[in-house]
Amino acid sequence: MNLSSTRRTFLKTAATTAAVGAGTAGAATAAKSYDYLDPVFTTADLSVREGPGTSYARKAVADERTGGRVYEGPESADGYNWWRVDFSGDADNGPVTGWVAENWLSAADFACPMTGTVTDTYWACRPLDGCTRYHRAVDIANGGGTPITAAAGGTAEHRYDDGGYGNWLLIYHGNGWKTGYGHLQSFAVADGGTVSRGETVAYEGSTGSGSGPHLDFQVWDPNWSKRRCYYDDGESVVEGTGVPRAFF
Repeated sequence: MNLSSTRRTFLKTAATTAAVGAGTAGAATAAKSYDYLDPVFTTADLSVREGPGTSYARKAVADERTGGRVYEGPESADGYNWWRVDFSGDADNGPVTGWVAENWLSAADFACPMTGTVTDTYWACRPLDGCTRYHRAVDIANGGGTPITAAAGGTAEHRYDDGGYGNWLLIYHGNGWKTGYGHLQSFAVADGGTVSRGETVAYEGSTGSGSGPHLDFQVWDPNWSKRRCYYDDGESVVEGTGVPRAFF
């Protein structure tokens, strides 16, 4: 299933004027509160600039629902509050770092657990089964052995699924929310251990069934239903950037 229509075209026609921090200047509102390395994502197509202001050159446009992590800010200029953000790649650009107006940023509840390339998206069909089954996770690959970090703080639980996910980890985050990490080469945290967001918890592998080393990343809601994370095939994602939210 092609998710481009839900992710890429929301404000394409208005991106270069309204949603990129280039509209009519006015008094900046009170800045949002972000800490160093906080995960975020864009809520519209958003200009990434060389510096904090519309007078700085545009480096790229981060598509709607592109994940990022905050490095610096806020700075006030041209009626906006600006943050320096490290973004994952999207359909048009590789990973890019620059300044963006905060009006079109949202805090992310989970951070991307691994740097690599998205090789399978949520709800992609399984053609060998005549598309009677659909992928309910995001696959990220980087050749094997890549560190995998906790998407948020919580309590870790080791699991094994013979012929399925192989070695996999479940992290309980509170309020019923959980994240799952499948096909692991090995664990880096004790069973029952407490972990923090960004802490290495495992390593990318190829245990269970699959086509080469990769991470199968899942978000589970309080009803034990897997929920969608918005990524597109071929994207270059960066560990620690925000997981585009579509599950609340």
